[in-house]
Amino acid sequence: HISTPVVSYTTSDGAHLDWVQMRPKAFRNLDELYAGLCDGMTYEEIADNYPDEAEARGADKFQYRYPRGESYTDLIARLEPLAHELERSREPVVIVAHQAIHRVLFAYFMGMPREECIHVSIPLNTVIKITPTSNGCEEERTVVLQHPKGELL
Repeated sequence: HISTPVVSYTTSDGAHLDWVQMRPKAFRNLDELYAGLCDGMTYEEIADNYPDEAEARGADKFQYRYPRGESYTDLIARLEPLAHELERSREPVVIVAHQAIHRVLFAYFMGMPREECIHVSIPLNTVIKITPTSNGCEEERTVVLQHPKGELL
């Protein structure tokens, strides 16, 4: 999903006014990488129920396709039109999605080789701001939620 908050204001005569800074949009191509027969399973459950699949994924995470599911290469093909649309955007965009989606989009905008997207660190509870520059993009990471002992939640 691409979403932003709606800001509420009250005019001087007391009338309520909603001002939408950015239009929320939902994109199906931002859905998580589809794990097919393994959808909803943990990696441990996949290893227990489909040991050959777990081994194949471990050997080549980038090109591995889940049975009746997707691979990272499929995901890249699914996200490419959206990435092109985002490049044309003239206003800030907030993307709320799963880690695999963020890995692929981050690698794309940072000019990384496609195969490297599987190694991109996308920590939980962290906002990653990517700003286009004349030389590519700059990144800024902000942790928004931490455990009281300093551990990420």
